[in-house]
This record gives sequence, C-alpha cells and structure tokens, in this order.
Amino acid sequence: MNPLDWHQIALPVAVCLALAVLAVRMARYRFVMLGLGAIVGYAMLQDQVSARLCPEYFTILHPPIPGVTDPTVLGIGWGFLGAWWGGVLLGFALALAATRGSRPALAPRAVVRPLGVLVIAVATVTALTGFTVWHHAQILGLALDDSMTRLVPQERHRALFTVACYHLTAYISASIGGVLVCIWAWNARKARPQDSPTG
Repeated sequence: MNPLDWHQIALPVAVCLALAVLAVRMARYRFVMLGLGAIVGYAMLQDQVSARLCPEYFTILHPPIPGVTDPTVLGIGWGFLGAWWGGVLLGFALALAATRGSRPALAPRAVVRPLGVLVIAVATVTALTGFTVWHHAQILGLALDDSMTRLVPQERHRALFTVACYHLTAYISASIGGVLVCIWAWNARKARPQDSPTG
C-alpha cells in the first residue's frame, strides 16, 4: 500500500484540536472529548499489543505511516488514526442523548463512569477473542496463502490472524456498547430534577 499522505494525518489532528477548543466553551463538546478520549485511549493501548504481536498488521495491511517503524509509536499513531472518528461519533451521539429534548440534561461528568464500563467491556471481549483465536489457530495449524507469506513471515501468520480477528471484535463491541451508553444516558435523564446542572 502507498504511505499515508500528510493531510490524512494532519486533518484528524486539526479536527480534534478544534473540538478541544470548542469543549472549553460549550458543555456539549465536552461529551465529544470524553467519547474521543475513551475510544482513542483504549485503541492506543490495544494497538501497543497489536504492534508487538504482528507489526505487519499496520505496515502491510494498512497504509504505512511515513517514517514510523517503532512498535510503540506505531501503536499510538494507528490507535489515534483508526479510532478518532469513532470517538467523535460516540461523543456527538452521547451529547445528543444527554442534552437534547425536554428532559433534564446530564452533566458531562455523569457519563465518565459509563464510558469507563464501556472500555472495560470492550477490552474484556477483545481479550477473550484474542486468546480464543490464538488457541484455535494453533490447534488447527493455521497458515495463510502464499501471497501473504511473501509479505508476512510464516511464523507470524497466527499472530496476524489473531490481531485481525480481535480488532474486528473491538469495532463491533465498541459500536454496540456505544449505543447502549447513549440509551443509558437518555434513560438516566428521567430521574433527574428539572434544575440539574449541565456544566
């Protein structure tokens, strides 16, 4: 694959910085930053594992980040680039669920614990998937086809397959969990008094 262009890196960074500036002034954007922080923070930690198990997942199956080969930097870079938009979407959806309509609005701090539960749940499901796939790939003697062998050393085929599977699990579980957090936020507003703070 061709390396990422500079704008594919700079644009997400600029968008997130702009949202951070807005969050200083407007409470609704604080939900966006919380969603962004939860999803990107988790993704960076997960990708530290992925970049060490099989760096080719990021350097061969993704467009390379120019000049980046260190596993730590690779995990941080792709943790951000792969997850920032999902965190922003979750944050906006959460802001709508927590503030729109006639029900008393939630303060941003009210969703910190549910987001923490979401991250723990995603990490648990992802880890279980990784261990299960790794174990069964070993039992079955998994080997990828010749075209992949030319790109990834055969001794890392099992790791590549494992990383790809648990990344898919993380995407799906984070999406489902994000919807559940938004539903929780909407329902939690029923029990709040009309003069609850929104800051």
